[in-house]
Amino acid sequence: MRLVSLISILVAGSVTLLTSHSSAPQDRPTFKASSELAVMHVSVRDQTGRYVTGLTRDAFTVIDDGRPQTLEMFSADEVPASVGFLIDNSNSMRPNRDRVIASSVAFARNAHPQDEIFVLTFNETVRQAWGPRVVAEMEPAAFSLAMSDAIIARGMTAVYDGIAAGLSRLERAKHTRQVLIAVSDGGDNASKVTLDDVLKRVHQSNATVYTVALIDPLMRDGSNPRLLRRLARVTGGESYQPRKEHEIAEAFQNIARDIRNAYTIAYTPTRAAGDAGPARRRTVRVYVRSNDGRVLRVRTRDGYFEHAGEERQ
Repeated sequence: MRLVSLISILVAGSVTLLTSHSSAPQDRPTFKASSELAVMHVSVRDQTGRYVTGLTRDAFTVIDDGRPQTLEMFSADEVPASVGFLIDNSNSMRPNRDRVIASSVAFARNAHPQDEIFVLTFNETVRQAWGPRVVAEMEPAAFSLAMSDAIIARGMTAVYDGIAAGLSRLERAKHTRQVLIAVSDGGDNASKVTLDDVLKRVHQSNATVYTVALIDPLMRDGSNPRLLRRLARVTGGESYQPRKEHEIAEAFQNIARDIRNAYTIAYTPTRAAGDAGPARRRTVRVYVRSNDGRVLRVRTRDGYFEHAGEERQ
């Protein structure tokens, strides 16, 4: 977190490059220019943790690779998201299985109607348990049944493979707002993908990763909550470690609230002469000015890779 005088921000989301056209669907902001845009989803909190609403475009300042940027789009409306649940299906999940299922169903029930949801489970194998399906077309009972059938809580743990698979699926997501919710103890004893490979993929991804660390007291030695906290931090997400059963549902509720309370801003990155060349990572800082003098706090993904991806809804 970084405080700059009385100004700071909380960015809970990703930085996405896309090519936009006037024919964009109506479930996301429409960009009339045909240009490469950097799109960020920004939510702002005060010192008490409350989300700050009602901000206007001129409250936001974006610095991209040291250069001030001009915002071409600003929206305070909730933007639909593509949300992937990545749920540990190994032995360590057994004590919390039912609570995780119930919390996931409640999350989907209260999500934006145009949100896209999919579920991957992993033990030593990564499997698709649900979707992707648009929330408005989902039956909560069918979703709950699918989760119950898929989460058997046995076997070993390939969390690195699961994270890599979740990020790969989000690359084909419907929306530019992309979220991965990882539920695990963070320990790994079965992955083919290495930790270094996973961290590289996370760093390059446009997804915001939220993590819920469920630590079995009897199997604590095999857990790695530090990894889960790291994944959330570098992507602008949040990490939770519930210690009581009811705190699992609260973690899911907090994640849902964080996703919904976001501003969307976009700009065409200003590049200096000589910037052309191989794709590289650009550093971004976003600042928000408070009209009433409140101190605003910051949590942010601090950059993006400048190569353009495919246009998404």
